[in-house]
Amino acid sequence: METETDRKLTMQSREQDIYNNCKVLDITGTLLFRAGTRRLEWYLSRNLAHRIDANTIQLNFVNKGSGRQNEPFYLQEMQNMCTVCGSSTNLTMHHVVPHQYRKYMDDKIKSRSSHDLLPVCTLCHDKYERHAVLFKQHLSHCFSAPLEGVGWIERKDIGKGMRAASTLMSPSLDKIPKQRIDQLRAIVNEVVIQNTDLFSADSQALISQYQFGVGVWAEHSVLKELMSMDVRIRGPGFCTHGEIIVDVVGHHRTNSLMCHQCKEIAVAGVPALVVSWRRHFVEHAGPAYLPNHWSVEYICEQN
Repeated sequence: METETDRKLTMQSREQDIYNNCKVLDITGTLLFRAGTRRLEWYLSRNLAHRIDANTIQLNFVNKGSGRQNEPFYLQEMQNMCTVCGSSTNLTMHHVVPHQYRKYMDDKIKSRSSHDLLPVCTLCHDKYERHAVLFKQHLSHCFSAPLEGVGWIERKDIGKGMRAASTLMSPSLDKIPKQRIDQLRAIVNEVVIQNTDLFSADSQALISQYQFGVGVWAEHSVLKELMSMDVRIRGPGFCTHGEIIVDVVGHHRTNSLMCHQCKEIAVAGVPALVVSWRRHFVEHAGPAYLPNHWSVEYICEQN
């Protein structure tokens, strides 16, 4: 069976610069933070700021907070180059802490996500992702969190109908005994009539023309739609791999399957999970061009 590490990982590069390095000043002229051109246009279009130059705006109101004034990482001019090899071409934005975990973290942690968004070229990104997949598999084992998630519902009747429909659509149908063909048709009729609501409106209109579904097997469009259905669907209690891990770590739960590192992460909490992914990136990608002030131990939570 093909595994995630066997499949080719290909990252799509960005056509435009990752960093615009535009400046947003407060009403006194102090740099609050840097932003992209779209963020600048948002302020300007609402008359919340006025333009100082092509890459700088100044707010027209007194802001409540201090922005990023005390955080040099967010105030510096960022370089549009791969943080691993230094290339300035074929850049992608790499999530050091994968989105599948960070999306379930508290807002006070997610508010600092830009610290862990770094430009990486497609070649370096592909190379590192192979290591990242292995780390996810390790976390999956230690936290009893399957990569495909938990809470799937198996629709065995749909699977049975799919197999029957596939056989009826086979070019070698004429080689199958008539008795077996009749059995397959009966299976399709039963599955379709019991799951009519799962079909498209067009297919439902066709199905309604057959009393008790008898003969519906003759409608190839219905058979094709049946063959394309998912045998497994997410149940009401479905949880993703990332959701399980963040919940376990957030509640400091441990289990006997955990290695020493994962047990430390669980005991320490979600910030430790963030740090573990940063450390993994540094150790396995070997970034030689990290931005100034970027750190594995950089504070994870917004005060």
